[in-house]
Amino acid sequence: MSSKESAKSKKVNFIKYWESKRTQRVKYALLQSLYFAIPFGIVFQFIESVQGFLTLQFVTKVLTLFCVYFLLSYYVSFTIYEKKYQRLKKEA
Repeated sequence: MSSKESAKSKKVNFIKYWESKRTQRVKYALLQSLYFAIPFGIVFQFIESVQGFLTLQFVTKVLTLFCVYFLLSYYVSFTIYEKKYQRLKKEA
């Protein structure tokens, strides 16, 4: 496969992927935030202390990570992907 074919394939795959995500901005941001916050919250708590998983401190860490990443994915990454989608759609 040549590099041009590979690039075209990646563009087509991105367009297919993003068409399903772009209609539900809040759902996209929520899922991205959950995928990020839960594992990192567990890692951060594990680094601090193993016995603290059932405490309010753990919940606070996860909620803080979730909120910060939700805002980032809602405003920043969604906008970046949407602009890329619009640009690729115009080229095709």
